[in-house]
Parts: sequence; C-alpha cells; structure tokens
Amino acid sequence: MEAVEAVEVGGHRVPAAGLPTEVGRKLPWWLTDGFGRLFAGQAVSAVGSQVTFLALPIAAVFLLGATPAAMGILGALDNLPYLLFGLGVGVVVDRFRRRKLMIVADLVRAIAVGSVPVAFALGRLGFEQLCVVVFVVGAGNIIFDVAAQAQMPDLLARERLVAGNGTLQTATSLAAVGGPGIAGQLIAFVGAPMAIVLDSISYVVSAVFVSTIREPEAPRTRSEEPMREQIASGLRLVRADVRLVGIAGAAATISLATNALFAVFVYYLAMRAGITPAGIGSLFMAVGVAGAVGAVTMPMLAERIGAGRVLVAMPLAAGLGLAAIPAALELAPAVSTSVLVAGSLVFGLAMISFSVLSAGLRQTLAPVEARGRVLGTLRFFEWGTMPIGSLLGGAVGQVFGPVVAIELASAIFACAAIWIVASPLAGMRPAAEAPDATARG
Repeated sequence: MEAVEAVEVGGHRVPAAGLPTEVGRKLPWWLTDGFGRLFAGQAVSAVGSQVTFLALPIAAVFLLGATPAAMGILGALDNLPYLLFGLGVGVVVDRFRRRKLMIVADLVRAIAVGSVPVAFALGRLGFEQLCVVVFVVGAGNIIFDVAAQAQMPDLLARERLVAGNGTLQTATSLAAVGGPGIAGQLIAFVGAPMAIVLDSISYVVSAVFVSTIREPEAPRTRSEEPMREQIASGLRLVRADVRLVGIAGAAATISLATNALFAVFVYYLAMRAGITPAGIGSLFMAVGVAGAVGAVTMPMLAERIGAGRVLVAMPLAAGLGLAAIPAALELAPAVSTSVLVAGSLVFGLAMISFSVLSAGLRQTLAPVEARGRVLGTLRFFEWGTMPIGSLLGGAVGQVFGPVVAIELASAIFACAAIWIVASPLAGMRPAAEAPDATARG
C-alpha cells in the first residue's frame, strides 16, 4: 500500500511516518497525529480522574468522618495552586518546552494519587495526607492545563479550536459517564482508597501519549525579562482586551459557584438525600451524559444563534438546574428523584457548554508570542476563585446546612452572565470568526 510523506493536520503539512494513503485520508481530523495523541491521553486520564473525583470525597466522608467544613478545606487545597501559582505558571509555559512540562505534571500526579492506596494498605491513611495529595495534584493540574491550552493552536487550525476543545471536553464528559460507574464498582469491591490506583495508572498513560506527539512547537522568542515583568505583561495583555476580561470574570464567577457546590454536594447527597455511593455514582454518570451532549452540540448551537448568546444563556441555565436539586427534597417522593436528576442534567449540560466555548475563545484571542502568559493569567483569575468557593461552600454548609450552600451556588452561577452582557462578547459571532485585533475598552 502506497505511503505518503505528509498529511494535512492542524492547517499545515506534517510527516505521515509511513501512514498508508487510504488510512490518512479516512482518519477524522480529531484522531490525526498530535491532537489525536493528546486526545487519547486525556481520554484515559479523564476516566481515572473521575474515579478519584468520586472515590476521594467518599473516603473522606465515610472512612474519615469528614464534616462539611473539612470537605471545604479539602476542596480549597485542591484548587489553591491556581491562586498561588497561576500567574507564574504562564511565564514558565512560555519559557520551557510545553510537552515536557505536561509529562512531568502527569508523573508527579501519578505519584501523588498513588500514595493514597499505599497508605491505606499500610493502615496509615489520614485526612492530612488527603490534603497534601490534593494540593500536589492541583499544582500538576494547572501546569498541565496551561501547557495543553497553549499547545492546542500548534496542533489544530484556528477554525477548529472550538471543535477541538469540544472534542477534549466530550472525552471528559464521556469519562464522567463511565467513570462513576467504574468507581462505584471498584469502591464496592476494593474500597474507595484502593480504587484510586486507576487514576495513578491513567496519568502514566497520558504521559506516554504526550511523549509521542511529533508536531513541532511553534517557535517562540525567549524573553530575557525577569519573571515579574513577564507576569505584568500578561496582566496588561488581558486587561487590554475587554473580551478576555469578560471571559475571565464569567469563568471566575462560575469557578466560585462550582466549588461552593462541590464542597458540600457529596455530603448533601449522602447525608441529606440518603443516596448510596452507587447512587451518587449513577447521578454523576447522568451529569456526564449531559456534559457530553453539551460538548458535542455547543459548536453547532453557537454557529446557529451566536457565541455571545450561548455564553449568556449557559450560566443562567446552570443556576436554574442547580436550584432544582435542593428543591426536589420538598416534593413528593414519586417526583423528587426525577426533579433532582433533571436539575443535575441541565446543570451539567450548561456548565460544560460554557467551558467548551470559552476555552476556544481564549485560544483564539491570545497573542501567539505570549499565549502561555495570557492563558496563565486567565487561569489565575478564573480558577483562583476555586479555593475561595470551596471554603465558602464548606463554611455555609457547616453553619446553615448544605441546602443553603447549594442555593447560594445557584445564585452565583446566574451572576456570571452579567460579565458577558457587560462586554462585547454578548454580540460575538462564532469563535472561529473572532477578529485578531484586540478590542480595547
């Protein structure tokens, strides 16, 4: 079978490495070369992360007796690295090879989560170790995330960035479909701590896939400016584009609400709604289905009605769906479960839809030479509110109860739409058509 020297990937010609002509032509764009390898690694890692996402709080609540306040602290430590290192990570990503950073982040996270089942097997697992583990994993998350976001435009053409982010998010959402079910079965057979072994293995698999990406990284002029000056440069670049400010403000508000919710959500489902670990896994599975639907359909929806309208509608829909969850317990048993599930589905679909669209817009609007700095700066503001949200949700849940904490998170979600309405984003067309020039306010 005849082989070709190069194939079209991400808008440019890359070596085909002996790929048969017929295969090269039939592969969909999202499975070709570098992006396909990143996609495969993230798909595997997402399954493992979903297991830990469910198993770790279950271990904290059921095995270690964690209270809502303790769960808030755990969630805050998981996300504290975004607040501590967010601005500096962007500079590091611009200075060093991004794929090497991604590989190191994967391996460090593998070691961190792998320590949980080891400690449990030795009878030494404690809440303090969980706090250390989530902090280390959070640091690895921000390094990998910013580096991967900065890599995307090297792997995909501009017009495919939103769809590419949607593809990655679809993998994450589909993992949320199977992950909780896998977690539930593993927890039932080996216990929550031992189930986390799967996550450690998945990080190693992700590192292997990233190491095989062949596309060259976009050439960058290495700045000799001190880190402080480069951080200030990233801040100026974000501030100069009011669209980026709008994205950052809305995403920061959503992060605040999301983490206020998840600080008490598992506790609420287990202790107030009386749902078993298997039932909690099933609910998260349903949310994953909704998220996958949102990730797949969002680009088409943005094309049809406009990206700006989608950005406005999704936080409002997420808040509405979330408000239905605690309200479900006040209804008759025959309908309460249906309302709780329906609210969770709307919440999952809306939250993932906003995430996919905003990610594509960030990458489109960020200047090439300072992409790491800009994306790192955005992540600092967008995800720096996570530990605040976790502490807020845990404190409100401890003092007033988890229902009040969930209702507060619902209201905060809806407020995210204000940032979009107050910026040029509300009238924006699809992300692929966003102009290169920054919109200055």
